[in-house]
Amino acid sequence: MGLEHPKVGIVGGTGRMGSWFARFLERQGLEVVRTSRSTELLPRQVAAMCDVVVVSVPIKDTMDVAREIGPLIPENGLLIDLTSIKAEVIDAMLKYSVCQVVGLHPLFGPESSGDSDTKRIAVCPARGEQGYHWVMHIATRGGLEPLVIDPLLHDQLMGIVQGANHFALIALALAIKASGHRLEDILNSSTQTFEQTVKRIRAMLEQPPHLFASLLLDNPYSRSSIDSYVASCRRLAKVINRGQRDDFEELFCSLRQFFQIEEGIL
Repeated sequence: MGLEHPKVGIVGGTGRMGSWFARFLERQGLEVVRTSRSTELLPRQVAAMCDVVVVSVPIKDTMDVAREIGPLIPENGLLIDLTSIKAEVIDAMLKYSVCQVVGLHPLFGPESSGDSDTKRIAVCPARGEQGYHWVMHIATRGGLEPLVIDPLLHDQLMGIVQGANHFALIALALAIKASGHRLEDILNSSTQTFEQTVKRIRAMLEQPPHLFASLLLDNPYSRSSIDSYVASCRRLAKVINRGQRDDFEELFCSLRQFFQIEEGIL
């Protein structure tokens, strides 16, 4: 076994992201074997027959899969995960295996795989130089832009990028529903910017709810980022409720400075 011409097994290979990654590898000429609840092939069998094993299952199941298959992967093999949480998952993969380990997180959804824009993928090296270099090679060769990042920093940033962001979108959806107005009437009176926001809400709601439950509940840094977001909402609401225009403009300008927006463009 080795990584010269590896056979790749994907646990959860018939799911949305697992299927995308399988196609991504197959386009590069790699042999890919998929296993999931809908296949007769078991994860343990895939781990025993493949050089590279990729775990693409819900976060709550990833640790159990790592415990089951990790001991079956030889030292010169490679274990990868595709979850949106890295620190805890990588710790589990290291704990239950002796093989090389790399954590990956595609920073895009599988439904956007046909877009022409370059897509970033977070790469968290954990154990083994050869496995890390193989991942970097197939990522760049396949047109992805690798972002090498520490697992803990990744999770902290995802608390904002995914946790607070999706929380804010769901909260807005709740506010729209609670407004008492028909969505049709709201959209007929809306700006293009608001229409785009509603499209984002609809796109989110078309996806399985467990995906967003994981983003909001399984990453501990999502909770702290959400707390910060809620506190920021209260601060902003307090300024608005007081009706003090100067305080609002001061707050607004402080944000302009942080986001480095030039005065002249307004």
